[in-house]
Amino acid sequence: MKQESLNNEDKTFIEKMLTKFAPNLMLHRKVEKLPLTINWRRVFILPTKPGLFFGFITFLMLVASLNFNNNMGLMMTFLLVGLAQVAMYRVFFNLRNLIIQSVSTKPVFTGEQAVFCIHLKSIESKYDICIKNKQSEQQLIKLPAEKIQTLECRLMTTSRGWITCGKIKIHTSYPFGLFFAWIWTNVDSKCLVYPHPENSPPALPFHAQSEGKTNVIIHGEEFHGLKPFQSGDSMRLIAWKRTAQTGELISREFQQNQGEKLLLDFSQIVLKDTEMKLSRLTAWVLLAKQLQFDYCLKLPQFNSGFGYSNQHHLDCLKALALFGKSQKYSTDNLQ
Repeated sequence: MKQESLNNEDKTFIEKMLTKFAPNLMLHRKVEKLPLTINWRRVFILPTKPGLFFGFITFLMLVASLNFNNNMGLMMTFLLVGLAQVAMYRVFFNLRNLIIQSVSTKPVFTGEQAVFCIHLKSIESKYDICIKNKQSEQQLIKLPAEKIQTLECRLMTTSRGWITCGKIKIHTSYPFGLFFAWIWTNVDSKCLVYPHPENSPPALPFHAQSEGKTNVIIHGEEFHGLKPFQSGDSMRLIAWKRTAQTGELISREFQQNQGEKLLLDFSQIVLKDTEMKLSRLTAWVLLAKQLQFDYCLKLPQFNSGFGYSNQHHLDCLKALALFGKSQKYSTDNLQ
């Protein structure tokens, strides 16, 4: 325990020293607000593998030219060194003053990829800009001056709630690939992840109706009447006697009484696992939205009230995503 405490103290001391004397190395650890302009102090440059090979060959040419006193060889060597110097400056200027304008995202369901759209802008044209995170990388061939272009960072979601974009690396090796310039940043953006809807949920809980009755023509037990046969109707529903009389296919139609207002109550689901309950409620919310039912989602410490609007639908999904999390059920700033 003492050894671990000493290691943590040393680590904290090192981080403090780096923050004080080399703050740009530590900037990517902090969440940064947007828009963010990449200044020259944040850009780091190292030679690439082709760049190292280029430097080695140039050094051999210099040694050989000096050994044989070859002026043409020396001139070629100095020309190559100048070319490398120009390439180093160009790769630096290609990344400097790049602006991360904003980051946008849309909610997804658990198991899907969260897509963070990173909008870039610059006062001058940029080329070969790449953005990379732990799971994906995307390249932008050209960023015209004063125009906004978008690159995507993708993260696979494994649990519901908020997921942050995290650290991203912006890098380039334009124009010759001899040098590699990069910066790290941790953008202030998050994506809401809904619970994964149950694949084959049971029928909507019409037994939990709150008030009012209406007859909706769906498959049920009470006979409603006859109608012309339509494609997709079961052959068992055909009224053969009536069909023989008219000469046209006639099918029977049934009705079932259901409530005008549908209550989706967390406490009424007979499942032990909380995540399975949320998964079923998510599937029911999606189905109720599709069928345009007036429904209410009831969770511990949350009651959506009855509604069927798009905002009501999003509020219910957000409540399911944040159930049991430290976040509040506020519907402000819904992604």
